[in-house]
Amino acid sequence: MSRKDATVKESALHIYDAQKRPERTFPSFVGKSVPGKKEPLHRPVDRKRHDENRDKSIRECTKVLGTYTGNGLECDEYPFASTKEGSTKGDNRFSVRLIDGKDNREGGDRINELYTLDRILDGDPFYMKITDWTGSSMALLTDYSVAATPGRGVLEVYDAEAYLGDSAALDAAEQQVVAGNGYHLYLLSLQPAIPAHITIRIWDTVPEAPTDAEGHIPVSIESVTGILVVNQLEFGPAGEIPLPRPGVYEGRAWWSDRQAAADYYNSYLEQDIEDWTSEQTRDYLTQCPAKERYVLDLAYTGDPEPLGEHEADH
Repeated sequence: MSRKDATVKESALHIYDAQKRPERTFPSFVGKSVPGKKEPLHRPVDRKRHDENRDKSIRECTKVLGTYTGNGLECDEYPFASTKEGSTKGDNRFSVRLIDGKDNREGGDRINELYTLDRILDGDPFYMKITDWTGSSMALLTDYSVAATPGRGVLEVYDAEAYLGDSAALDAAEQQVVAGNGYHLYLLSLQPAIPAHITIRIWDTVPEAPTDAEGHIPVSIESVTGILVVNQLEFGPAGEIPLPRPGVYEGRAWWSDRQAAADYYNSYLEQDIEDWTSEQTRDYLTQCPAKERYVLDLAYTGDPEPLGEHEADH
């Protein structure tokens, strides 16, 4: 959800304040914190629990903010009435606020869409992230980062069963930085030795690339296993990310500090390194002030293609 989305800006601001500035929210007490950013929320498929949360939140709004009927305002609550962390949990780690009624109802519709489109089932955890991007609801479902060394200048992201590479996709990545063939993505660095940081984020709606990114490009990847592997071409896997479910994920890749890391690596080559020990080399490279970064912002768009007979046997 975005604070710059005019249709839900008051809902988004309420969540933002509850997560980052809880001292501005009601009920108010010293040391208050509200879950949903670092601590997950959980969905209970229990209408009675939802109604109990909602009733208590409305009572709290009336107690703290007075009568508000007839003025177009409604009682907004966070965490949502549809979560186990709602107002009846008993720890007072919630917030209520009067906001525009249309904004409140649209925010509720966005949450219900999130539950449906991303199949957040009974007891499933999820997070809420408030952004300043324009667009519709943008809930961050999964966020995974790993450092990986681009041996020969290449990093890979692929489905756990997509073992074979693709020379045509690799050639394309040399021209456009990131390219793939549907199940295998190549990320091309300009240097082979300084660890780069790869982040894979799964959203309900993919945000725009940040304005300070060095570049960005649309990407898609299919995962029949529901697991993506981040691989270092010369050093093996750097890590794995479990996706919310198997399927096709589409969005965009963007990157930053790619050239700055390459410039630093070139400065290393310009040193008198003939007598350097491996520790000296490692120390020099790890002091690189630039943080080369590649981000894949993706959203689920459909089921994977069914395995063929030969694939299913293997």
